[in-house]
Amino acid sequence: MNDPRSPRRPMNDPRSPRRPWPLLAALACALTLSLGAVAGLSALPARALADDATLSADRAPQVSSPVALLQDRDTGTVLYEKDADARRYPASITKVMTALVVLEHADLDDSVTTQESDFDYLTPDSSTAGLRAGETLTVRDLLACLLIPSGNDAAYVLARAVGGDVASFVELMNERAEELGCTGTHFVNPCGLHDDNHYTTARDLVKIFDAALAQPEFSKIAGSATWDLPATEQNPARTLTTTDFLSEEDSPVFMGDAIVASKTGYTDDAGKCLITAASRDGMNLVGVVLGASNVLDAHGVTENFYDMRDLLEWGFGAWQTGEIVAPGDALATVDVELSSTGDEVAAVSAGSITATVPRGTTLEDLTVSAPVEGSVQAPIEQGQSFGDVTVSLGERSLGTVGVQAASAMELSVPDFVLWWLSDPVHAIIVVVIVAAVLVTVGLAASSSSRRRRRGRYEIAVGQRRRVAPGAGGQRLETPGAPRRHGAPGRHAASGRHAASGRHTRR
Repeated sequence: MNDPRSPRRPMNDPRSPRRPWPLLAALACALTLSLGAVAGLSALPARALADDATLSADRAPQVSSPVALLQDRDTGTVLYEKDADARRYPASITKVMTALVVLEHADLDDSVTTQESDFDYLTPDSSTAGLRAGETLTVRDLLACLLIPSGNDAAYVLARAVGGDVASFVELMNERAEELGCTGTHFVNPCGLHDDNHYTTARDLVKIFDAALAQPEFSKIAGSATWDLPATEQNPARTLTTTDFLSEEDSPVFMGDAIVASKTGYTDDAGKCLITAASRDGMNLVGVVLGASNVLDAHGVTENFYDMRDLLEWGFGAWQTGEIVAPGDALATVDVELSSTGDEVAAVSAGSITATVPRGTTLEDLTVSAPVEGSVQAPIEQGQSFGDVTVSLGERSLGTVGVQAASAMELSVPDFVLWWLSDPVHAIIVVVIVAAVLVTVGLAASSSSRRRRRGRYEIAVGQRRRVAPGAGGQRLETPGAPRRHGAPGRHAASGRHAASGRHTRR
């Protein structure tokens, strides 16, 4: 099911000499040529990697596999895709989901003893970890047997131990796929042996792989080129060796420490399959290739490994992931009216945007939506929000971020008054108010003038009354003046008596 490989000694093993790759390569080439007419295979030269100087985001590498996907793990940006939603058989990449379910449901330090029934499902061409009935291993070591040499035997042991039986475990696999949003995936078994109803898509596999990578133990195991197993009741101590050529330092596609985790797969119906997570200089990528040819090159390497290496190297060389917009970056200008400070103010980012963009992209290459429609009026405070803007690179949106005024903008009072009066309604209101004030002032002035005239008239009349003689030689009293004598009856009795009364008492 996985690449049929002869047992390989672990890298840097002091107990064994370094592998004679040149001799083995020559023997493999000769053997492949001799079998070509029978098996339909032909030896191919190793595929060269593109020069870093020619790497460009708009020139993706040539990918031979019928299905491929390259995606940035941090931003989710798809850098390359080829029939990523096509339904395909995943072969042993199935074991990523098997491992995920085990990691989420089992204690890695628990011990499991293999049973005879665990091996009933295996076919003669199954890839195995060499397990035998009656040996006891930890769940962690069984996961290593599952992921590193791609052991179908370990898949069924774990399925029975964790799920109670294989069918129940497969139900857990399908339930987890649905939870992850996989819309084109269905599992029938825990190892990936062919079944027409056992399928997935490249895009779904990335979702499953990302979930597995969130489990720290997964990458520790799936990213190991070798794994030492202790002796058991049925096997001596031994070392497991990876099926991933990207992690083999003597292979033409070796990528060194960049490989975080990888899983291979192969059946006649699925073709050569590979899913890989890699990191370099802070950039984290995940790639999938499905359905590649089984044709070997002179090094015994199939095209799925070359496709993956080329995609990853192109991703690292032609793209960059980082903070494309930082807090305080000037993204736009906003026109300001009625300000004594100026006619516009810078709109600066209130947050940040992390994105995956072609290497060398700068702020000048981005387009930013208008923060406001038209203009704003002063006064404006420093830090005043203008809302959100959308930042794009070409037709692709990179994200949204809030923007705010970089500085304060003071109000111009004369400009404000002129602007306010320019509105006809406001002008009418002012005219009405002014007219009302004038009328009020006029009425008040008129009333005051009348009071003053009336006062002067009354004074003049009073003065005339005091000096003019009355009838019979009597002085006329000023109207309203107090009377000098007693009750009115005495005055009415006789004017003469009243007059003589003033002279009788001395």
